[in-house]
Amino acid sequence: MQNLSSILLKNSNHSSPDDLESFISHIGNLMPLLDEIPNIVFFVKDVEAKYVLINRTILARAKYANKDDIIGLQCCEVYSGSKGMQYMRQDFQVLKGKQISNKLELHNYLSGQLGWCITHKIPIYNKNNIIIGMAGISVDVEKDTSRQLKHHEKLGKIVDLIQENLEQKITVADLAKYIDLSVSQLERLFKSVLNLSPTQMLQKIRLEYAIQLLNNTNLSIIEIAVRCGYSDHSAFTRQFKHMTSLTPSAFRKEIVQL
Repeated sequence: MQNLSSILLKNSNHSSPDDLESFISHIGNLMPLLDEIPNIVFFVKDVEAKYVLINRTILARAKYANKDDIIGLQCCEVYSGSKGMQYMRQDFQVLKGKQISNKLELHNYLSGQLGWCITHKIPIYNKNNIIIGMAGISVDVEKDTSRQLKHHEKLGKIVDLIQENLEQKITVADLAKYIDLSVSQLERLFKSVLNLSPTQMLQKIRLEYAIQLLNNTNLSIIEIAVRCGYSDHSAFTRQFKHMTSLTPSAFRKEIVQL
């Protein structure tokens, strides 16, 4: 799935379009295929960050019936609250030339579900090297990794180690040493099996545990930070907001379903 992301978002000067319409015409040939992949969100936006091309998955995530209902809207009009504004800020960074690659995010869909994904966004340049829009893709992270871990004993041991020592400061080097691999070997193993880096897996497990504590206990944010292995609550809050767009306190108020 990582290769598909690279193919869809490849944008070199050699193949730069004359305008956004030309880009859409070219990439639009793939939309029947992208419409049939339920774990991928794909979109193209203009210089005002308005949707001009989307795949069908977005409809279910945003609770819309037809693509035409979304085309011409910005994120803040499709997704309410802080999540929509986070997407907007991200979009305008990309439209200024920033590329977002391999970003682990936790999305709170309008359906009430939470879902992890890896997000990639790029600016689209024309032949004069002027930004004419942007394209993005978010690939869902599989919720149940038990099948993969069953066939990879070393990865299973690492996940167990993280879950059993959430209050401890664990580094990627510690994880690699635990199963007698180099850090680079561990990185390759994680990517090939789970499509996540070891660091992303650490972040994911810690954040999932934090959400459980936010939902099911009255523990303070400081107590939750400590239980999730963060050195101080400000570091925890920064990481939490980076991945969810909300502070832990705001998340506790808004979230309805894990």
